[in-house]
Amino acid sequence: MDKDNIKADMHIHTKYSGLMKYMGLKFPDSVEEPKNVMKWARKNDIDVVAITDHNTIRGALETKKLEKEYGVEVIVGSEIMSKDGEIIGLFLNQEIPAGLSAEETIEKIHEQGGLAIAPHPYSPICKALGDKIFELKLDGAEVFNAYHRDGIVNNLALDRIMKNYHKCPIAVLGNSDAHLAKMVGNGHTKFKGNSADDLYDAIVKRKTSFGGAPTPLSDIILWSYNVVYVSEKILLKSAVRKEDTIFKMPTSRVKKLHAVFGGLIYIATPLPIVAGILGNFYLKKKAKAKLKEVF
Repeated sequence: MDKDNIKADMHIHTKYSGLMKYMGLKFPDSVEEPKNVMKWARKNDIDVVAITDHNTIRGALETKKLEKEYGVEVIVGSEIMSKDGEIIGLFLNQEIPAGLSAEETIEKIHEQGGLAIAPHPYSPICKALGDKIFELKLDGAEVFNAYHRDGIVNNLALDRIMKNYHKCPIAVLGNSDAHLAKMVGNGHTKFKGNSADDLYDAIVKRKTSFGGAPTPLSDIILWSYNVVYVSEKILLKSAVRKEDTIFKMPTSRVKKLHAVFGGLIYIATPLPIVAGILGNFYLKKKAKAKLKEVF
């Protein structure tokens, strides 16, 4: 293993990330199995991954069981929703509740010996910390998030962090924010060493760099298709057999059947492509507005 070119991806979601809401309906944020994440990590030459499902370490613990099988080291993490914005906790061994202040969330991460990271700090589509990162005891921040394809908010993060580095030095990181296994490694952090422990030291000592490329629009479209397709199967099973999976969709049978009908229209037509293209334009528009807001 080349000690000058080790790559880690520390922002990855699995099927344990829970539900998202869209137009009054609930869908899984990700439907990926841990084994698929590990397959793509190995395929894309990622040596260390952190599984950071929303407000839970369950997915990370399940994925960690696969370390020896796939030869990829797994960090237990979580993307925690604080009152002030999302914060990634790495090297965790206990759950950290959502809804605390950013300061309390970071304190609980550090109490476990973990690291606190600001994901997509200037995202216009996620609840992000923004300039508050300079008031907090963070260990690092994403300056390259591959899922944010616009390029504007990543450049904004790097610019703001470099300009404030003299008073608030933190490690600069790159991650994929993968919601589809194929996306793993699109964004990554480079460090010297050969283990998660070496990555920990590199972040603490601020000796990291970043790389990667924006997630292709085709992958975003595929993600939305997969989410709806898997949701269709979940809804049909729960509507017929009155049983849910880990996604827990608490709604009436009639609403579930309506959702199934809407999902069938979505996956049987060019709607995923249309939605992907429109979403891409929307993100760029919001990113430009965020740039004006910050400056």
